[in-house]
Amino acid sequence: MLETDMKFLKRFFAKIESPEEAEFILNFSAYILFLIGFLQSILFAFLLGSFRNFYMDVLLIFIFGLVIRFSRSRVSVILLCIYSLIILIGTTLTWFGIAAGGGNNIFLALFLLLLSIRTAQVNFQFHKLTDTKLVWKNIWVRHLIAIGFAFILFSSFFISFIMISKFLGITEMNSLHGEIIFESFPISYILLLLPGLPWAQKRRMYTVSETFS
Repeated sequence: MLETDMKFLKRFFAKIESPEEAEFILNFSAYILFLIGFLQSILFAFLLGSFRNFYMDVLLIFIFGLVIRFSRSRVSVILLCIYSLIILIGTTLTWFGIAAGGGNNIFLALFLLLLSIRTAQVNFQFHKLTDTKLVWKNIWVRHLIAIGFAFILFSSFFISFIMISKFLGITEMNSLHGEIIFESFPISYILLLLPGLPWAQKRRMYTVSETFS
């Protein structure tokens, strides 16, 4: 078992020689992010009873996992590195009692940052090996479509909340409800950029060299 784990770790950190090896590592990284998000959701919801305070962290990790698994986005891995660095800084400050509100597991935060850096490195190597070329027209079209649908979804949430609040006689917006409504726009915008959606399948953001297609 230990020998198998060592071989797997060696493969994970080995030099990337082919797009297939890069895709294997990217997929594995995405599954690790899913696992971290799943375990954190269980920890916060059932053991600490504070899921309300940390649900956005869990949701972001799931979203990063989805985007990395299905889109190979270079922007997403850069954002993941930035996010992981912020998490590590916040956790470190909390760990040493300098600030409050961050996480407590500095080892998980460090692991997340290392995973993010490796994922970003492999992601860029994947695009280099496949000689991908950006298709700017499709990029603009897909982003505009995503923004449009995200705005419709956000507006629907907001209008529905106003109508329900009036019906129930609610005069103040709960902070959690407010976060869900206003964060629905960026979250849905990111998810609507995934390549599996109907309008995305015919509008790829990049083309792959014929050698690897």
